[in-house]
Amino acid sequence: MASAIKLPVFRGVGNEEPDQFWFVVKTVWEAQGVTDDNIKKASLVSALQDRALMWYIKHSSNHPNAGIVEIQDTLNKEFSQPKSETQSIIEFKEIVMLPGETPWDLDQRLKSTIREANMTLTDAQHRAWFVASLTPHLRMALSQQKISTQAEALEIAMRLHETPIQDPGLGVQQIHAQLQNLCLEMQSLKHEKALRPEVREDVWCIKCKG
Repeated sequence: MASAIKLPVFRGVGNEEPDQFWFVVKTVWEAQGVTDDNIKKASLVSALQDRALMWYIKHSSNHPNAGIVEIQDTLNKEFSQPKSETQSIIEFKEIVMLPGETPWDLDQRLKSTIREANMTLTDAQHRAWFVASLTPHLRMALSQQKISTQAEALEIAMRLHETPIQDPGLGVQQIHAQLQNLCLEMQSLKHEKALRPEVREDVWCIKCKG
């Protein structure tokens, strides 16, 4: 039965997309009523060529009992094209701080997107996207400050997030008061750092410095 199943060819080269390949393959299997994994794997061999076939032979040797789902997941990871920089920029612009999410969690999502796209961003670009993704009152507060690094922006956002505004009518005044206190603390920290070179560089939280 496997020899009668005609599947599209996948070589694993150029701009081939594994997702498109699997979509057609599964459509053919469904249309022909193929449900047995062994028959699916037998027909798959005739569809793979060049790099994809060499990969499948090696994978089958190392994982002889792998099912179709595992084969699909592994093949996708092996041959999926990296995201373009344009796609990643679009994803960046769509990232916003979620309800219950901390600025730290948000920053981790941004960093994950950067890694997945294999992009290189300057600290200024990272900081700009981070600030733009924050909730409105955090974004407004940080936009009014002269912040030199992303680490500094993250620290201020974390501190503001930990002391939420209770009275919306006092929002602006409270934000300014909080920012003034933060600026004084950071100035004190910088002064202490100048006097004490041994202060740890790898700790971003003011409470953990010392």
